[in-house]
Amino acid sequence: MSKKLSRAFFRSSPVQWFFAGFLAAWMALVRVTTRWTFVGQEHAEPVWKSGKGVVWCYWHSRIMGAHSIWPTDVQKMLMLISLSPDGQFVARAAELVGRTVVRGSSSKKKADGETEDKGALQAFRQMLSHASKGGCVGITPDGPRGPRMRAQLGAVRVAKMAKVPLLPSAFAVKGGGYAKSWDRFHLPPLFSRGVIVYKPAIALPAKASEADMEAARLALEIALTEAMQEADRLVGGPLIEPAPPATAAEEAEA
Repeated sequence: MSKKLSRAFFRSSPVQWFFAGFLAAWMALVRVTTRWTFVGQEHAEPVWKSGKGVVWCYWHSRIMGAHSIWPTDVQKMLMLISLSPDGQFVARAAELVGRTVVRGSSSKKKADGETEDKGALQAFRQMLSHASKGGCVGITPDGPRGPRMRAQLGAVRVAKMAKVPLLPSAFAVKGGGYAKSWDRFHLPPLFSRGVIVYKPAIALPAKASEADMEAARLALEIALTEAMQEADRLVGGPLIEPAPPATAAEEAEA
């Protein structure tokens, strides 16, 4: 089978639904069969009990743990999933486990220099509205294409405009696999021991400047990396380092 035909096959609707169902079942089973240890939960509990909005963050490689990290009895989660064909079955899987999804991808500059809005503006508005009304917006700040473990400003912008904090988190499960993908995707096994790590919430000043936003972005990036590396260390996983930051040319193409 050629690469083109293979891609078309795996992106066909029946196959996407099959993978979505499998992924949803796996996420649900990971949640209930894993013996979880919680680290830093005292940082998350005040956010949950506040009933106010929050921008909850985790690295792209930890999507499989999103259903386990965020409780179902606190702020309702709205997950941001990219509009890419590969993001379709992830979005369907999230919906099958009872999570609400918003689809959107970063804007991209076209050859003529104009900007192509790939659902980013509409998704941003939905996230802003949801967080402003007391909901949780789940974002992978290095997704959907990376660089790995390098936070983009999107999550910070939502937090600033909705006037809500950012909450960094991570998870890892003992015996899980680590793919050789750009993000080192972590696939957790069933019936194992897992760790969920929360870091202190990051609040932006009421009138945050560009410098304040950059400081928050960097603080988020550091906290997410520390959380993920701590979770991996506690389950005997590898030490995964961030990829080099994107160059100006790469950011323009993203």
